[in-house]
Amino acid sequence: MINQQDVETFFHECHHTAKEGKVASYIPALARVNPDTFAISILTKNGEKLEYGDVRQTFTLQSISKVLAFLFALENFGEEKVFDKITLDPKGDPFNSIMGFQSTTEGNVYNPMINSGAIVICAMIAEEYGEQALSKVMSFIKKLTNDETIYVDVEVFDSEKSTAYRNRAIAYFLQDAGIIADTNVALDLYFQLCSIAVNVEAIARIGAILANKGYEPVSEIQMVSDSNVKMVNAYMLLSGMYDASSKFAIKVGVPAKSGVSGSILAVVTDKMGIGILSPPLDERGNSVAGIRLLKKLSDEWDLSIF
Repeated sequence: MINQQDVETFFHECHHTAKEGKVASYIPALARVNPDTFAISILTKNGEKLEYGDVRQTFTLQSISKVLAFLFALENFGEEKVFDKITLDPKGDPFNSIMGFQSTTEGNVYNPMINSGAIVICAMIAEEYGEQALSKVMSFIKKLTNDETIYVDVEVFDSEKSTAYRNRAIAYFLQDAGIIADTNVALDLYFQLCSIAVNVEAIARIGAILANKGYEPVSEIQMVSDSNVKMVNAYMLLSGMYDASSKFAIKVGVPAKSGVSGSILAVVTDKMGIGILSPPLDERGNSVAGIRLLKKLSDEWDLSIF
């Protein structure tokens, strides 16, 4: 049975492991964050909320935005259009991998959970909505989180844009392959979505909706379709933790998506959503203490889907 005392006990047991990681240094704005920040928020499908730590601390979505962009595209364009560019074959590659589209012969990239696939998704959104692209996705995220205060952190956006050499290289590869048309438009939206500032409560709420077949906890208002939720959760399980996804699935056993801000979105199907923040990362770009805390919760509360 989930309870606040367990959350606090497990939190303190895992906090020290953050010292085993390092904060992301390749984005200057992220290199300046407090490595001791630690927070968890849990929202069950019945509306019960458990929180502890620095829960009001804001951070940027980074790669968690990939989940939201993918879900937005599925909701607004449908599977057929999305999978014209994204193959139904998720792989647990590193987040900045260029292998996904170098190896395909079908003119599309593999994975919306890593940078190359997410840039393609952003290109689709930008081409469809033009100057309204960001506001459309922001409105979608605000609806899911029930938080109108969410904003793009301009400092992080500028920092990402000024140092995104590999992402620009990826975008040029995609343009050369005829997969995207305008690299600048696609990348601007990609960086903006990565730079959206939230807190762990917002992440937990998104997770709770994904855990509840697209329905909002308590009110049972359908926010997104069940079929799209299943698709997104499957991609997260198979590749949401990059090239550590297989190990995470074995050890923790729930769909999850990490971001280099040290954030993790976890979905416990039919039970709860979990948001965690701890900036120090392992060599795969995942939060050290965040993974440790999720494993503890999974072990003690029997959360694994396996």
